[in-house]
Amino acid sequence: MLIENLCNRAITSISDYKIVTFSCMIANKAKVIYRMEKMELPVKELEQQTPFRVMVVDDNEIELKLYANGLDKHFTMVFAKSANQAWDLLNRAPLPDAIILDIMMPNEDGLALCDRIKENQFTRDIPIIFISALTGSTIKSQAFEIGGADFISKPPMLSELVARIRRHISVYRKTKRLESLIFIDPLTHLPNASKFREVLKQEWSRCARYWHHLSLLLIRVDNMDQFRAKHGKDEYYSVTASIADDLSSVGCRPGDLFASLGNDVFALLLSDCSSKGAGIKADEIMSRFNNPNFILNQHVNAQDITCTIGLAVAAPAGGGKHEQLFQMADDLLFESQQNGAGKVYKSEQILGVDSHTSDSSK
Repeated sequence: MLIENLCNRAITSISDYKIVTFSCMIANKAKVIYRMEKMELPVKELEQQTPFRVMVVDDNEIELKLYANGLDKHFTMVFAKSANQAWDLLNRAPLPDAIILDIMMPNEDGLALCDRIKENQFTRDIPIIFISALTGSTIKSQAFEIGGADFISKPPMLSELVARIRRHISVYRKTKRLESLIFIDPLTHLPNASKFREVLKQEWSRCARYWHHLSLLLIRVDNMDQFRAKHGKDEYYSVTASIADDLSSVGCRPGDLFASLGNDVFALLLSDCSSKGAGIKADEIMSRFNNPNFILNQHVNAQDITCTIGLAVAAPAGGGKHEQLFQMADDLLFESQQNGAGKVYKSEQILGVDSHTSDSSK
């Protein structure tokens, strides 16, 4: 009962996360229906659709049409004929509440796609329901081991499938609402320090696996203590929220995370991003503070507020720890107190590449 009450008071939609990736994935309409290039799937009017989005991934066109005819009365449907099409939709359209996934598909099968989905911080919690003609115990155990929520044998009974989808969506949404109470900063509506630490650890492991760079920008908003003392906490809260809202669009790729760490410090975590790319982002942030259209500059009393950025880059596959990456960026902010605020401070080394940084992790 306690959990239920918490859920009811929590944020009612995953969109309230305001995670950077989500803001970049919002479509012009609340409903996005993916029409196959060679298929004519029926599309209902928006007012007849439910708010629950279900993605179906199956290379069989006949079965896709059956899903469309049978499920579109209950859910807003999105279709993909291959793993690559599904992954493309997951990265440019509103996220589904559940995924129906066939196992046997050409090129990349359903198990491989599921593994990819579970590695991504923004899609890993979406329930995946496998539907397959394969019914052996080995394939079922593999499906559950990589994160599948359910397994249904073909052909599925429509009423049973709808009931299972609704059940998994209900659990998924309640989990997200509870998570929002724990991991969302109430002032900025951004992921908080706890969520940032969790994602930093996860992205470090993922970048190590795929030999990607991982860049971190720590952004300190300067002169906020003086601003609060002079203008009061209400104006301080208003300005802080305005800065967070405007800067949240800077990191807009799938996998980027913009978080509020408290004490007037924000973090921008950039996966698969080199030092050059991170430097471009840092320059963009600095230019925003100087832009007359920046929302901060609309506050008459906030003209003296600037920012300082500490930028550090790592190659996790080469060694080191995620804590070291954070410490490198934090040390740069500390050094700025001696060398002057209002600038970008970049680490000269790449953690995991340069000898003395990689050796320090041993």
